[in-house]
Amino acid sequence: MTKVIISLLTILVFISAIQLILVRHKHRMLFIELQTLQHQQDKLNIELGQLQLEQGTLTNPNRVETIAKKRLNMIIPVPEDIIFIKN
Repeated sequence: MTKVIISLLTILVFISAIQLILVRHKHRMLFIELQTLQHQQDKLNIELGQLQLEQGTLTNPNRVETIAKKRLNMIIPVPEDIIFIKN
């Protein structure tokens, strides 16, 4: 009877050790994935900042007006040429 209990406990300790190894491995894999995702998030945040800065530059009213004048030969209308449309 004692041998059976010792054998059973030995098997359970062995199974427990294997489970511990598997859990630690899973933890390491998830931690690596977390670090990768955080790195991607940092890169995307930097790109977002750059795109917002570029958008601010491209939509600057002075820049739009300058391009409209130079490339499209547009001019600012005189007040008499402006027609207001009511909804």
